[in-house]
Amino acid sequence: MTIDTTTALSPGWWLKRLMGELAAKQERLNLLDAYQRGDPPMPWGPANCREVVRQFQKKARANFASLITEATRQRMVPTGFRTGAEGDENGDREAWRIWQANGLDGLYPIHSRSTRSMSEGYAIVGGPDPSIGAPLITFEDPRQVHTAHDPANRRKVVAAVKVFTNDIIDADLAYLYLDGYVLVAQRKRNGLAVGSGVSFELEGWEWRTAPQKIPVGRGLVPVVKFSNRADLAGNCLGEFEDVIDDLDRINLMLLQRLTVAVMQAFRQRAVKGDLPDTDEDGEAIDYNDVFASDPGALWRLPQGVDMWESAGVDLTPLLESVKADIRDVAATTFTPLYYLFPDAANGSAEGASTMREGSIFKVWDRIHGDSDPLEATLSLAFLFNGDAQRASRTDMEVLWQPPERVSLSERYDAASKAEAAGVPWRTRMADTLQFSPQLIDRMETERAQEQFLAASAAPAVP
Repeated sequence: MTIDTTTALSPGWWLKRLMGELAAKQERLNLLDAYQRGDPPMPWGPANCREVVRQFQKKARANFASLITEATRQRMVPTGFRTGAEGDENGDREAWRIWQANGLDGLYPIHSRSTRSMSEGYAIVGGPDPSIGAPLITFEDPRQVHTAHDPANRRKVVAAVKVFTNDIIDADLAYLYLDGYVLVAQRKRNGLAVGSGVSFELEGWEWRTAPQKIPVGRGLVPVVKFSNRADLAGNCLGEFEDVIDDLDRINLMLLQRLTVAVMQAFRQRAVKGDLPDTDEDGEAIDYNDVFASDPGALWRLPQGVDMWESAGVDLTPLLESVKADIRDVAATTFTPLYYLFPDAANGSAEGASTMREGSIFKVWDRIHGDSDPLEATLSLAFLFNGDAQRASRTDMEVLWQPPERVSLSERYDAASKAEAAGVPWRTRMADTLQFSPQLIDRMETERAQEQFLAASAAPAVP
């Protein structure tokens, strides 16, 4: 079926608009992903000896971008969900079952890494999948998915598209999600992977299916956007995106250091004075043989002739400049310096505590940013399951592992003091000892069994 792109707000009009916006962000997202994978653009090198310098350029790239991302992502660990169901103060079992059925405990760290580095991520929710016994939830590459939002309420998604290549059927597919229904467009594969800088023009695309209703009702698009460091206009920023110039400067200085070090390995030598060009027989003298670099060689110089050798260059200023740049990057991104600069682990305890405090505040900010879209994702899943009570957003809350890392001795010491203060057992287990809701349920069962056995073994009271 031919796609009509001229009628305003028609499916074809939306497909053209969304694919155009998706194409526009490819270059930026690919660049951020390249930095994350340790493959940023080469540091600057002389144009007249580019091939010679290229091997140094590759070795001069330090992957600090990944460390900045991981320092945040590693501390973002969802442990459960609260919903409007009764008795879920320590986590809703059905919500966690859906989470586990989709393998999201393993996929969320990958999704979070992508979101932190490329500044945005997406989740798509589908109907119940018989193979997992739960609504299907997939985390998506932001280079393949794009959403349009209501200008009056940016939290509301009014349209979304996912464009990708299906290698099995050798075709490019586009899933268009609109208010209450979804359409699929298809074209013959153009030889390039969709989502990696390919042209998103509509030439060759045709509707593959008629509109299919989404069973969660009108007014909902089952695509959720995750935004990293977003502003009120919806613009996002990667964890290291605002320090790319600093990262490039570090790589450039590393290149200068490598170049100087390699050049110094081959010191320049020169002769001061006049050396004859020919020997006594009139034959040309090959001074490469005369001045052979060999441990057993002995050089005999004519009177008045001296040898000169270039002196070594002190690399300390270059090393110190790189360290200064690393400290600037750590301060700007609120990344503990010991992530980027291992020697900083030997610094003062007060300095380490200050760096860690800024990092914790940053992680809490990212946790708050991911909580709302995670709630929206689970809410859609419950709607697909027909569970309106659990789908209520006003009663939903994501439970996170605290980003602060404290020792076991500190936790148990605090737990003892909390018990003495009358804090309930489950609250101590969750808030003080930081156990997951699933582990607390198992511990509570074991605790009841131990209490029952202890009561059974106790002597009868006459």
